[in-house]
Amino acid sequence: MDRSTEKERIAEADLLIGDAERAVAHQMTEIERLRVEGHDTTKAEELVRAFRRTLETLQEDRQRILKSIAFD
Repeated sequence: MDRSTEKERIAEADLLIGDAERAVAHQMTEIERLRVEGHDTTKAEELVRAFRRTLETLQEDRQRILKSIAFD
């Protein structure tokens, strides 16, 4: 791929990572709200773990893109 395409992929990855970070933060806020209100947080905690796995995958993908740019 050319450098322009790789830069676009990095920009897209950054946007997705930002979205995932916001989703994790929002879910953590929801978990705290549920705790304060005395609700079960099991499902909310499962969801935040899934969000974190997605975030980790997105970050790994970004690193792969950066490495491919470095080797060009």
